[in-house]
Formats: sequence, structure tokens, C-alpha cells
Amino acid sequence: MSISRVVKALAGAALFLGLSSAHAAATYTFIGQWNVYDPGAPEWNDPAYASTNGPLAYTAQEAAALLFGGSASDYVISTVDNNPLNVDFQAWYAVIGYEGGAKFAQDYSNKYDGLYYGPVDSFTVGNINNAASAYVRDYLVGGFNYAFRVTAVPEPETYGLLMAGLGLVLMRRKKSNS
Repeated sequence: MSISRVVKALAGAALFLGLSSAHAAATYTFIGQWNVYDPGAPEWNDPAYASTNGPLAYTAQEAAALLFGGSASDYVISTVDNNPLNVDFQAWYAVIGYEGGAKFAQDYSNKYDGLYYGPVDSFTVGNINNAASAYVRDYLVGGFNYAFRVTAVPEPETYGLLMAGLGLVLMRRKKSNS
């Protein structure tokens, strides 16, 4: 292969890689939805927690992993609807002592002692900065949290590099067969 053909091929690959690098690297698949107050969620005032710091608190991504399996990083959350094009990376949370809940980032974490929705015996009523959870039976909260599983899609650069490497292998095979 002549030097000029190699240079042209490399220039074309570089142009391809440069133009295609802005594409999204993941897709979202709707998995399910829940309301913070759903039956089955731990109740903040359950007598079992009376001598503790309350039930465990969950970020929305942790709640999705708990409800649908996998790990928190497998999910993105939306408060809009179940359309992957409308993901807003927000979630509804119950906040202890704060009526109506609040909308925070999907990974918002404000847990008492880093783990709990409490303490159940001492909190400031009406304070939005109290402990929060995206899965606990407390006040009836806003709307639904919609969970989407993240599916990684290889970056276009990966395909370009793969094709370039394949081209080099084929060139070497052709030379060795000659």
C-alpha cells in the first residue's frame, strides 16, 4: 500500500472520529415506577424503629436497585413519565417532618448517620434539610419515580479504532500470503 493511501485512510478515520465523538454513549430502557409512599416501603414511625434512627433511607437510584434488582449505577430516574426521551434525572423524596415531599437529584443523599431516615424522635418540623428517602412510608409524596436501566453503547471512537485495527490485521495477512 502506498504512503499516500495510508495517509488518506488515516485522515479519513480521524475525520470520522472527530465528527462522531459527540454522540450519546448510553440508552435508557424503562423498567418500572414507584411512589415513595408505596405499600411495602418501610414506615418511618414503625414501633420497631422507636429505639433506633428510623428505617434505612434510599437515594432514588438505590431504591430502583432495591425494587428492580441490580445496583444503583444501573439506573437513571425521572419524574416526568416513562418515555426515555424525557428523563430529567430527578426524583421524588420524602423528607422527615416536611409535608408533601420534595424533588431532588436522583442521587440525592441526606441520610441521618449516613444510613437512616431519622432520627424518628427528634427532627425539625418543616425543615427541608432533614433526612430524606426515595422509598419510605411517610407523607404522601408528589408523583411517581420512573426507573430506566442504563445500557452502555460503545462510543463511535471504539468502532473507528476497531476498524483501523482490523484493516491493519488484514493488510499484514495479505502481505504474509503474498
